[in-house]
Amino acid sequence: MQGTNVLFGQIAVVFGIVIAGVWSATQWTAAALGYQLRLGSPWFDLLGAPIYHPWKLFEWWFFFDAYASHVFDTGGAIAAGSGLVAVLVAIGMSIWRSRQSRLVTTYGSARWADTAEIRKAGLTQLSGVFLGLHDGQYLRHEGPEHILTFAPTRSGFGSLGLRYCAVLRDGGTDAQQGRCHGRSALPLCPL
Repeated sequence: MQGTNVLFGQIAVVFGIVIAGVWSATQWTAAALGYQLRLGSPWFDLLGAPIYHPWKLFEWWFFFDAYASHVFDTGGAIAAGSGLVAVLVAIGMSIWRSRQSRLVTTYGSARWADTAEIRKAGLTQLSGVFLGLHDGQYLRHEGPEHILTFAPTRSGFGSLGLRYCAVLRDGGTDAQQGRCHGRSALPLCPL
């Protein structure tokens, strides 16, 4: 799983909490106002209780706030509370999501190999191109893959452990003369 993926389930949960909170506030307000006829016709009846659309709270608040402001203040607090709960749930789900994977690859997956992976890759052989040193053991690669290596000045091509022909880019005289410790080499002229 990548950390950049959008989890639509998480978005649905947050919107569901907001909608459920506003709908609960609407139903509470309708009950506090005694389900008066002035509230309009309900969306449907559920077990004898009228159920209104969730957004009706805001229509009623606009038209009837002057008559029962304390009721609408409480209904608004219920709706606002659901928004705060949704924010807390969103933060909690984001924290849970970020911790559910040990190897989040948000910024790439490159990393240093451990000892078991080095052995599994066969880099502990006695022959091949010298790559480096790990825990006092030389790392070498001998395979059909192409290898691009860089070595510091005066390290010599012999330190690479080349067994086959090589294309060398070097300003030194060995490469210019087409030889590398007795092996054939194709020199590249410096630009």
